[in-house]
Amino acid sequence: MRFFIAAFCLWPFVTAAQEAEPPITRADTAYQMAQTVQNSGAAQAVQQIALRLALKEDGLEELAIERRDLTEQVEAFRQSNDVPEQERRQRSEQLDTALLVNSRALAAAFPGYLDIVAPAPMSIAETQSLLAPDEALVQFHQGRNWLSIFFIGKQHVIWHRVPVTQIDAQELVQLYREGMGLDGTLRAAAALDDFDDEPDTPEGVFNMGLSAILYQWLFAPYAWEMQQYKHLMIVADKAWIGLPFATLLSDSNDGDRAPTAPVLRKASWMARDHAMTMLPSAVSLRTARAAQADRQNQTGPETTLLAIGDPIFSGAATTDAVVRAAQNGVVDASALLPLPGTRREVRAIAAQFGADRSEVLLGADASEAGLRATDFSTRDVIVFATHGLISGELQGLSEPALALTPPSDITPETRSSGNDGLLTAGEIAGLTLSADWVVLSACNTAAGNGEGAEGLSGLARAFFAAGAQALLVSHWPVRDDAAARLTSSAFANLETSPAMRRAEAMRLAMLELLSDPSDDTLAQPSAWAPFFVVGG
Repeated sequence: MRFFIAAFCLWPFVTAAQEAEPPITRADTAYQMAQTVQNSGAAQAVQQIALRLALKEDGLEELAIERRDLTEQVEAFRQSNDVPEQERRQRSEQLDTALLVNSRALAAAFPGYLDIVAPAPMSIAETQSLLAPDEALVQFHQGRNWLSIFFIGKQHVIWHRVPVTQIDAQELVQLYREGMGLDGTLRAAAALDDFDDEPDTPEGVFNMGLSAILYQWLFAPYAWEMQQYKHLMIVADKAWIGLPFATLLSDSNDGDRAPTAPVLRKASWMARDHAMTMLPSAVSLRTARAAQADRQNQTGPETTLLAIGDPIFSGAATTDAVVRAAQNGVVDASALLPLPGTRREVRAIAAQFGADRSEVLLGADASEAGLRATDFSTRDVIVFATHGLISGELQGLSEPALALTPPSDITPETRSSGNDGLLTAGEIAGLTLSADWVVLSACNTAAGNGEGAEGLSGLARAFFAAGAQALLVSHWPVRDDAAARLTSSAFANLETSPAMRRAEAMRLAMLELLSDPSDDTLAQPSAWAPFFVVGG
């Protein structure tokens, strides 16, 4: 095994005893410390999946689902601000009692449950034992003044530090996204018509220099070792979740070139050499491996699909505008811009499965009522091709949601009945899924909101809480024509090679779109690199 620590990477405030430890021991301690302080909501939701998988064999899955539901109720209750103090105290005691009763039942039936819902951090040795020979894990830990990066493969352990502050990281990622033509405020899918007025050449749209610089900082110090691992599993921290790693340039000479279409098609994108899967936490690698083993042990029918797309929207508004225009807490989803390309997308995906293994909900059927009539637990792959509304400081939306066909008359009453055209994160988390993969296409579904937001959005966390084992999410609003080609091509790759990793199927789809000479705008990273796989 090859091991080294970058010259400037010693952990601050190292004691004399720690100085005497071998470098690998110090690296292991730092690696586990980084995991301890990085337990996001998405990571906790993945732990719930691990619990369900562990209890499933003993017929105790209902206890895990009950714990999931109680956890979601506690989270929703904590965010509510309009409950009188006495009622709040009473409700808090009720939820605490219910969780205690559930915990005791779990402890009696499955003594090891605490090891799953409150897992100890993984050591370097355990991480290596869970990785395939062609896989490496890259753990980011963004401190206040330094970025620590741990690169772990079967034969390599590298601990690298970069003098980038937390504020620097936020500004760099924002600058990078602006250099791709993204203003950082878009929150939904983009219809193809929005791109009709784009110039014929993408020159000047992409910041080649910054892309090359970031690769040199983040990956170049261990690029030789990294070349031996085709599949990277990246645990990004804080602002770094918003960085599309596939678009970094590994050849520093490319940083001096103008981003014309011919240059972009031949550039040294990181995606050329590596498929990348994002993990909510390093510990979630355990869950990914348990889910993989569970899939391999199943001998049931072939993979089944549920695809939802092209809801009926009749307006021309962005999601920001729709949310800001909300009256009396009612968001009018019908005012959103239609997404006709999503109809082609879900039909193309369904064609890969065949009529006997797929169910497609389009137009009026792509509604909350249509979903309630569907048995999610029997679907292995679920695709949502629609607008994503991300909550935050925007008035009128208390939590993120997926936009579906709304009823003809939206009122506070229809909203309270759960039929307002918005499938909220709370409603999603309350579903019971057994899906291997949930695809959130066309939406901007990856990152949370605000300067202090933790990595993945509430939508992603909600689908993990519901039981999804892996997600396909997007860094930014996706052209519906590009989304259709990327997702349908990825599914075609998987249908041809069932053993292929999802991240590899998406990588091949991205490179295929990038190399298409028929449309120069497709060479822009904003067109071919919006999606990434999370979870496994």
